[in-house]
Amino acid sequence: PQLRSIPQIAEPDLFRAIQMLPGVATLSDFSAGLYVRGGSPDQNLILLDHIDVYNPNHMFGFFSSFNTDAIKSVELLKGGFPASYGGRLSSVLNVINKEGNREEFQGVARLSLLSSNATLEGPWKYGSWMVSGRRTYLDLASKIVDFDLPYYFYDGHARINFDIDQNNQASLSLYLGNDKLNMEQGGTDILLDWGNKTFSAQWTHLFSSKFFSHFVVAGSRFE
Repeated sequence: PQLRSIPQIAEPDLFRAIQMLPGVATLSDFSAGLYVRGGSPDQNLILLDHIDVYNPNHMFGFFSSFNTDAIKSVELLKGGFPASYGGRLSSVLNVINKEGNREEFQGVARLSLLSSNATLEGPWKYGSWMVSGRRTYLDLASKIVDFDLPYYFYDGHARINFDIDQNNQASLSLYLGNDKLNMEQGGTDILLDWGNKTFSAQWTHLFSSKFFSHFVVAGSRFE
């Protein structure tokens, strides 16, 4: 709710909201890159459910890759972060997907100037689930006004939770995002296709009220 209440360009965006925090700057109004305390965007560690997202941007850096309706929480560490987050100089941005409603089925659909998206969540026999998808429609709308704009992007989030017993909980989350530009005009042929794929499997075991273990098996690919 807080992300959606902040004034945005075209639609709510995670990185645009973070740029309003102290210590975070932007290169221009056309960039969603995060410049934290003088660092560059490639010095930030971006995590989605505990796995790296290497290029978390759409539209050549104008928007972030995350659908705000699918996000449960966001934590930005601008300094003094633990050694487990080593390998970055500026900051750590830890994004956690929604776990899904454990009580009842619910959903939301939105239409903005840029894209349309939908998010569904609800309970199941062993826990909860959530799926969310977003796609731009400028390439489709441009054909109506006889203007060729051969570019679009889409992304999808999914998470399923397993409440094994009182002391054990597991989850599996997936993310897929892609941008595509296919331009053929005046003898020019340009095909650009790039995106991220991530998965994360987690298991939490509670030994006592003061001691627990948390195991993560995850993978991420940008191409």
